[in-house]
Amino acid sequence: MKRILFLFTICCLALPGWAQRHYDEILRQVEEHNALLQAARSRAEADQLKAHVGLLLPNPEVELSLFRGDPADQGTRWDLRVTQSFEMPSVYVRRARLRNLVEQAAQLDYGTTRNTVLYETQLICADLIYYRAIAEVYSRRTEGLLRLRSVYEKRLAQGDCSVLEYNRLQMEVVNMQNHEADAILKYDHLFHDLCNLLNTGSYNFQQREYEEGLLPAALDEWFDSVERTYPALRTLQNSVELRQQELQLSRAQWLPEMSVGYASETVTGSAFRGVTVGATLPIWSQQRAVRQASVSLSAAQQELSGRRTELLQELTCLSHRLFTLRNNLNNLRDTYARYNSYELLDKALEAGEMTLEQYLLQVDYYTQQELSIWEHAREYELCWLQLNAVAL
Repeated sequence: MKRILFLFTICCLALPGWAQRHYDEILRQVEEHNALLQAARSRAEADQLKAHVGLLLPNPEVELSLFRGDPADQGTRWDLRVTQSFEMPSVYVRRARLRNLVEQAAQLDYGTTRNTVLYETQLICADLIYYRAIAEVYSRRTEGLLRLRSVYEKRLAQGDCSVLEYNRLQMEVVNMQNHEADAILKYDHLFHDLCNLLNTGSYNFQQREYEEGLLPAALDEWFDSVERTYPALRTLQNSVELRQQELQLSRAQWLPEMSVGYASETVTGSAFRGVTVGATLPIWSQQRAVRQASVSLSAAQQELSGRRTELLQELTCLSHRLFTLRNNLNNLRDTYARYNSYELLDKALEAGEMTLEQYLLQVDYYTQQELSIWEHAREYELCWLQLNAVAL
């Protein structure tokens, strides 16, 4: 039922670009140049190679003994023993499967790091667009107020306005300039973070609008693909498979460990040579090993089930929130486009239809409306990125 609700909710979202990554070109460059990802790739390669260490047969054992007779006329005795121990074939099969899962775990660890870095990059890009837009809003308002201040300077010189009006206008100019400077400062800080992720000293970030994309053709396949590819879930799935192999390996290790070798015994005047066969019975070493492996498997299965349910609920909530944010954003944009009278303010002020204070209040109102639109657009983008982070 929850799955149906989730898919139905997504169907309601007329969102472009569900199946594509936002800021794709930047993400490709981050994957190629990011120092943390380069280190993670090397670490994954090392862990994969480590999985092959110690998987061959145990080292052969060579034993040479010299015994002197007592009394001395009995001569000396030489013993030579060379043996090679090996486990049952089923144990080697389990170890090989376990090795493959360990290799996959190393790759999934890299996938988790990659997912985190790419999502962080997207968040920075979203904030860069936002603060650039905010700075431009304040910049336009500052330019308009500077032109108006120039007019009031002349009027003040001619005695056509009061000092109070001029001072009020001057304070509003400074206020807008400070807001613009704050937005630029935050933009510069985020841009520095982006350059660090790209492992470069400079980058030409030109994007000014948030992207939109298209829904995938088959929505019911999207969540299935998330389960198959999302590193966090795949790591837990791999952990379950690994615990299953460990359980089967523990059961297989109850079989005796065999050893075959060559033995030679030389006594003064005679020699004995032949084959030696032995077995190691795992009576003590495997006690409770199967039980421990079984409990570990159960814990891993419970963790996977819990995380899958948690992820589904999280995506469902995000999809509801995204739908609401989309509607709110569209309403704000439509209302502002329909009723925006900012361009008429200068004419109304010149015609004496409003005072300077009323004019400045209206300028502030329209400024806040523009900022509100960008805040909602940013919130919508961040929600979209969070929802699609599982598909990076």
